[in-house]
Amino acid sequence: MITLLLAIFSFSAINAQSGDKDLDIRAGLGMSKFKSGGGLLTISEYELNVKWTDYFTVSPSIVLNHNGSLDTELATFFQANLNAFGSPFRNDRKNDFRIGSGLSFYKLNRGTAYASNNSFGLNFIVEDRYMISERFFIGVKAFIQPYFDKEIHSGIILKAGINL
Repeated sequence: MITLLLAIFSFSAINAQSGDKDLDIRAGLGMSKFKSGGGLLTISEYELNVKWTDYFTVSPSIVLNHNGSLDTELATFFQANLNAFGSPFRNDRKNDFRIGSGLSFYKLNRGTAYASNNSFGLNFIVEDRYMISERFFIGVKAFIQPYFDKEIHSGIILKAGINL
């Protein structure tokens, strides 16, 4: 994972010298739920996007739970994702609709006994971004993530970001 992040940062540094805006940072807040129950999670996502072409983007991200320690059903949650997106209508316009998929890892500690679940899985994502200025944008993301331990995580996130 560290090697991949270094490669992405190197690629973005080369593009930054040419003046292209092929790198953006996104943060979002949303709600999600696991199939096994336990209530809704209040989550935040932090994402780095590297545009490789006008139709293709790669994006690592992390997702954290913000329900607090008072929730005994879902005490802590962490997720790491590596996704690839295709933009059928191009990703260099005011509006960018994209569909993506990728790999995911989650770790979930439940209850006061801290029974821990973790697994690898896949992501299926539909996302739309709208530019509100030359550098700033807002968007919405819907996702479903089936995991190899038969768990399913789904949710929606409202996002904001900046082109670097």
